[in-house]
Order: sequence, then C-alpha cells, then structure tokens
Amino acid sequence: MKTVILAYFTAAVWHALGILKPPVVKTPLGNIEGLRSKIYGLPVNMFLGIPFAKPPLGSLRFLKPKPVEPWSGTLKATKQPPACMQYSEEPYPWYDDMPGKSEDCLYMNIFTPPLATKLSKLAVIFWIFGGGFTFGSNRMDVYDGRVLAKTEGVIVVTINYRLGLFGFLTTNTSDAPGNMGLYDAILALQWVNDNIYYFGGDKNRITIAGESAGSIAVSILCVSPLTKGLFSRAIMESSSLIMQRNNELEYNLNLSERLAEAVNCATEDFTIYDHPTKVVECLRKRNATYLTKTLWSFNPTSARSFYEQYGNDLLPNHALEAVRNGKFHNVPLLAGDVKDEGSFQVTTGNIPEFGFFGEKDPKVNKTYATSLLEGIFSNYTDPQKYIDFYLKDVPDDDYDQIRKQVTTAFGDSSILCATVFFAESYAERKNDVYYYFFTHRPSNSPWAKWMGVVHFEEVQFVFGRPVRVPKDYEIKEIWLSKKVMKLWASFAKYGKPIAVPKWPKYSNKSHTYFTIDLKNYGKRGTGPHLENCNFLRSYFGF
Repeated sequence: MKTVILAYFTAAVWHALGILKPPVVKTPLGNIEGLRSKIYGLPVNMFLGIPFAKPPLGSLRFLKPKPVEPWSGTLKATKQPPACMQYSEEPYPWYDDMPGKSEDCLYMNIFTPPLATKLSKLAVIFWIFGGGFTFGSNRMDVYDGRVLAKTEGVIVVTINYRLGLFGFLTTNTSDAPGNMGLYDAILALQWVNDNIYYFGGDKNRITIAGESAGSIAVSILCVSPLTKGLFSRAIMESSSLIMQRNNELEYNLNLSERLAEAVNCATEDFTIYDHPTKVVECLRKRNATYLTKTLWSFNPTSARSFYEQYGNDLLPNHALEAVRNGKFHNVPLLAGDVKDEGSFQVTTGNIPEFGFFGEKDPKVNKTYATSLLEGIFSNYTDPQKYIDFYLKDVPDDDYDQIRKQVTTAFGDSSILCATVFFAESYAERKNDVYYYFFTHRPSNSPWAKWMGVVHFEEVQFVFGRPVRVPKDYEIKEIWLSKKVMKLWASFAKYGKPIAVPKWPKYSNKSHTYFTIDLKNYGKRGTGPHLENCNFLRSYFGF
C-alpha cells in the first residue's frame, strides 16, 4: 500500500513540475517538442531528429551543407532520424543495418535531464560516431544518450554526417569540394553553439567527443581554423588524424573517377579531372542506393572508402604539420585506446582464413604473418625492418604469440600510436591531457576470445548501455559503466576527470595512463605500447 501511495505522490509531483508533459524548447529557429522518456523509472528528455542543415538533395548533393531555415509552428522531434546512406553485407558492429537510410539525414539527437532550463548551463558532450567515415548513425542503440544525460546531469548531443561518397567524393573544385561530412559536423557544432542554451546547455562547456573515425574527426576539428571558439574540451577514443600520413586528395580523386566511370558518368576520354561540372551533374542524377552499392562493390569487406583531405578552408594545410608544430586549439584533452585495437582489422580483412569474428581461430606461422605485415608496412622505408621488429624475437612455433604480434602491429600502426603522438603533442604545448587504456573485455563481445579487447568495445560503457540493458551484461560491468560515465562527464564539466585513485596528467616524458578495467581499475601504466610507438615514430615524423 505504501508503495502505491508513494507512486501516486511521485506522479503528482512530476505532474506539478511538468515532468510528465512532452518537453517543448523555444529556439530562434522555432519551437521544438521532444519526448519524455524514463530510465530505470526516472524521467529524461529526448529530442530526436532535429535538423541542423537543409536536406543535401538534388543540386545540394556533394556540396557543403547549408544551414537549416527557421520553421513555423512546432517541430516534432519525436522520431529517430534516418541514417545517412551506407551499405555493407558484413556484420560490422558500427554499421547501421536497419532499414530507412536516406540522403536526407542531417539531423541531431539531444538528450537532457528532465528539469534542464536556460538557467541550468549544463556541460555538453557533442558526439561524433565512428565507422570509417563509411558506416554508422546517431540512431544506433549504442549511442542512446539517456543514461549518460540523466545519471551525470549533462546534455548529450549525437549527430549524423554524410558518409562515403556523399560525404567525401571530390573533384577538388566547387562542384564537389570533398570533406562534406566534416563540414556537416562543423555546421552541427555551430548549431549547438547557437541553440544549446535554450535546452539548458552551456556553450562555453562543449566537449567534442568521438571514437575511431569520430576520434579522427575530433582531432581534425582541433586543428581546423573553422572551429576556433566552438568547443572547450575534446575526447578522442582510438586514433587521430596522424594515422593518415599523406594527403589523400589524389586517392579520393582516383576513387571518384572510378565510381563515375562505373555508373557511366565518365570515361577515359571524359574524366572527372577534365570535366568536373558535367560529371558531377551526371552523378547527381544517379540513384543514391545505386551509387552506394556500386562503391561498396569495389571492396565489399572494407570498412573504409574515401578519406579526409587537406587544402581547403577546413584544413588549409596538412593537418599532420599543424599537430607537429602545435598549431591547434589549446583545450584539455582526454584520449586513449582499447587493449587490442588491431585484432578486428586482421580478421575482417582476411575473412576466409580467420572468419569475420575470428571464429576460425587459425594458426599463424611466421611466413603467413610476414605476408600480412608486408601489407601494412609496404609504404615504409625498409618494410622488413618493421616486420622483424614485431616478429624476430618470437619463437617460430609459438603461433599464438605470432598472431598476437600481427594484431598488435596492425593496431599500433593505424590507431594506437596515432593517439599517443597526438596526445604527446598536445601535452607538450602545456595542455592538460589525460590518457586511458581500456583493458576490459565485455562479457557480450561477439569477437573470438583470442582477439582480446576489440576496437569500439568501450563505447557501450561510455553511453551507459550496461545500466540501460543490464540483462546483456554481468553485474560488475554495470559498475564499470557507471565509473566510465562519471569520468567522461566530470571531464566535460571541469576539464579534468574526477577519479579515485587520482588520474595523473599525461606528458611526453612520463606517458602515464589510467587503466579502465574491472580488476585493475585506476592502475597507472606507462605507454601504452611506448616501445612500439617509439620504433614507428620516425615514419610519422614525431
């Protein structure tokens, strides 16, 4: 009886405070009505599918985004937006495999505590999802921001941006400038700066955050002149722009030409290089799904297609030079990696031998290992030197360790050391840097056990999924997720993670990181993989 009375009393209080009514926010663009949701019985606000740009359709395909115009009446922000165009037949965890994809996808989701008002001035976490600039969306379950917003009292913003050919095809002219997906992210960030006040947010405490390609995007926003003053902190999970040693403009142009020829918009005698306007006009008339599947057919198992490029107002110079020379926005940085960043690259790139999720569990001898490593070190001067570094000291018959060294080399060269070098450079310029190393393997991991703690697996803990869907996890993982949310949110609030034991600052001298794990939570380490990164350092120019 007491429980029933308490429930009625709670409901009456919530009703009196307006907590049970759909939230409505008044902005200069117009009114926005969201949803009142509940997380473990407690209310939280969701505003789903808020447009921040005009739909990039028709003549706007392949162009920089245009700001959304004001609307009349009240915008119903109550349904998840469509994902941007993408296609794969492989089960990448960061691929949006749900129906309902569209070019008209430039929308954001905003999650706020129930009583947030213009006076609240809450810290904001602005999330850019990962997926190789080819896959992903903000509607995916893992990016549900309700638990993080409600539990930690922050505002969570998750955005969409154009992917693959729609986000990065280029003619290197105004017809298709390239980097459209990054321009989308910047326009969304500007929208948040202009409007988050009305949701209860503090535009002076915006943390840009992302994982994998999202982390690369964050690192690019840290050096782009277009983002100066638009954020005050940054979180980078797994990689940075440093992974891309060369400007990929030529690669993007060649891929754009190949695609144009494949859909009969260009020929060897009528190329995208010589006739960019005509070729783009033709590409704009092609069906979006047809273009997406054609691009996918070039490399069906790959999680990457086009790349970010330099030489425009977003990135006037090679971003790598900017990082080396300390020409970036000086803000506190939280960065880090998972324990086994490269294992997924080995399996998904060699499915017949390993199985997508590593389920074939093959023996890897040095001959096969060498052939795998030749692929990643082929652009290095003296590739054999790097192959020997990873394999030389491993016994010929220790197949598990040989395989481990291969996955480590993949991760070091493309993800982990790129994070380390970026963090070093930031710390060297007297910025506060905090480095984590996530070493817990989730109990629900789809990847083979030998693959360890796989790329992307920490994200579910950042967004509190173990709290929201406890049946999918062990009890201790709920505790760990709460810890991670507290770390990320306190960094967004104060510019430093509040942790027990204390989280020391990272520097290019100490290289001290903070372990995130069930057994060794908070344990300090040095690196990570510092010896390996030091060996690769000269290739990246650090």
